[in-house]
Amino acid sequence: MRLKYRLRNKSTQELIKLSQSGVKEAVNFVIEKFYPMVVKISNQYYGEWSEQEDLIQNGLVGLIKAIYYYKEDKSNFSTFAWKSIDSEIKSFLTYLNRRKHRILTDSLKVDLFADEESDDKNVDVGYEPSLLDGYFYDELMMDLSKILDDEELRLLEMYVQKVPYKEMAESIGKNVKYVDNSLQRIKQKAKPVLDEYMLIRTFIFKVERM
Repeated sequence: MRLKYRLRNKSTQELIKLSQSGVKEAVNFVIEKFYPMVVKISNQYYGEWSEQEDLIQNGLVGLIKAIYYYKEDKSNFSTFAWKSIDSEIKSFLTYLNRRKHRILTDSLKVDLFADEESDDKNVDVGYEPSLLDGYFYDELMMDLSKILDDEELRLLEMYVQKVPYKEMAESIGKNVKYVDNSLQRIKQKAKPVLDEYMLIRTFIFKVERM
């Protein structure tokens, strides 16, 4: 109770610094304070395949990203948060439009980003499969849709669903070698996105566990 009382007297900048250091109560205060902004921005958009609550949830992800990435010398937090929330909602709607709400339910396998030719089957790639599920998995796929074209996304979906290479090749009218080369390229393009995603997810996960 004492901590919550002290936090109420903190400025937004101070709350952000505490949030970035992992103080859960500070994160909650920032979310509570800027929740009306999230709702206001989400109300400006309409998604044919989404509920308003989906837009709000994505807006909250944008707010959490703003908390994580904010640097005081860039701009004031309100402006930074608005842009982050707005961008996240727009990206979500773009993703729905491209994928027609075909959200994958399988967890993305860690070996997607491991070296398949490595002889070391116990190689540690630094990612936790348990974090790549549910809502945050959807977030990852949404971000990947920004850097992968339709064919690459289609191949990625089939790869995650464990479709044999031969069937992948037949579905896109190419040969198996083309599929293999494409998947290697997809892995290289996707790795930076996954790295950033895991930083955000680990930050949120750490706060949730405190």
